[in-house]
Amino acid sequence: MNQPMDDSPGLTRDPYTFQPMDPTVTMSPSANRELPDGWPGSLTVCVALAGARASGKSLYVAVLVKLLRQLADEHGVVMKPANRQTKDSYAVNYENPFFEEMGLLSSTPPVSSAEAYQRDPLIYDLGFHVINGGEQRKVFLVLRDVAGEDLESLPEDQSVLDFFQWAHEVIYLFDPLKVSEIRLLLEGTVSAESLGADATDVLNNLLQVIRPGALAQEGRPRPRLAVALSKFDTLRSLANSANEGWAEIMGNRGAAFNRQLEPSYWGSDPELLNEEIRSMLLRLDARTLLNTVRQEAEIYGMDVRYFVNSSLGSQPQGSRLDRTGIAPFRVLDPVLWLLYDAGIFWPTTENHQQRGEQWL
Repeated sequence: MNQPMDDSPGLTRDPYTFQPMDPTVTMSPSANRELPDGWPGSLTVCVALAGARASGKSLYVAVLVKLLRQLADEHGVVMKPANRQTKDSYAVNYENPFFEEMGLLSSTPPVSSAEAYQRDPLIYDLGFHVINGGEQRKVFLVLRDVAGEDLESLPEDQSVLDFFQWAHEVIYLFDPLKVSEIRLLLEGTVSAESLGADATDVLNNLLQVIRPGALAQEGRPRPRLAVALSKFDTLRSLANSANEGWAEIMGNRGAAFNRQLEPSYWGSDPELLNEEIRSMLLRLDARTLLNTVRQEAEIYGMDVRYFVNSSLGSQPQGSRLDRTGIAPFRVLDPVLWLLYDAGIFWPTTENHQQRGEQWL
């Protein structure tokens, strides 16, 4: 059973801090900046990205936004940037270098840098949805990225990361190339240069940022934690490996981690995928990471699920994308976990309103 996402139904949030705010105001109380049209009384869905350097966060954001737009189109809804800053930032930092120039994205600059564009969140207007038992509400999705460098070594002023405490969901990307066995098996076929810090160390720093909020107010809902094996195409390529163990695991075409369903992340798929990835992380010798997550979930009451994703679908050719193009795999799943429970983009009308009530 998922925990409620807010202290009371449908709290409007400040997009810069993720904290609940007066739902009648039109200016951000933290940034003193004008909020997008329709913000008063809206439902704000807040998602934060986390992970070490080179774990694929920026590529994930670039592809996620495109796929969410497609999903909105399928549901007869227009998803659009909620302000000019979001439109320009996505174009300059994600869309143009990735989709137009077919190159890989530069590392996200640390928050102390003058070029730290991620200090401003990406805010998307998802239109009106039936929320809370039939009530039509404007819904905004807010995405906040963070430089891997800032989680590998926490900034002196950790308050710049306080938004993690208030996120509805934190998506933590774990690069399988950090595992020495996988690097050796794929040596010569994938680049393992410039890998970030140990995944468990980065996770511990992330949890250190989240904990003060969990301790400050007993009973306050904690962020959901979506732990995702990123760059999953590297692991899927092991289906043809000479290593019999990995070839057998990754060659299982019936496994949830090898299938992308339509509709995505639906039916029994979430439970199957969750258990399969937990088992795979054990095989990847990530027991310490799993134990850290389990302990945190038990102590602080955090909902946790495990995912896989590949933003590209295949390995890049140096600093350029594969000429065959982009074939994203299971990128939407972590966000659908959140949106489905809000009754947003629900694949069928059955129990739609009930789901929205459960989330709130």
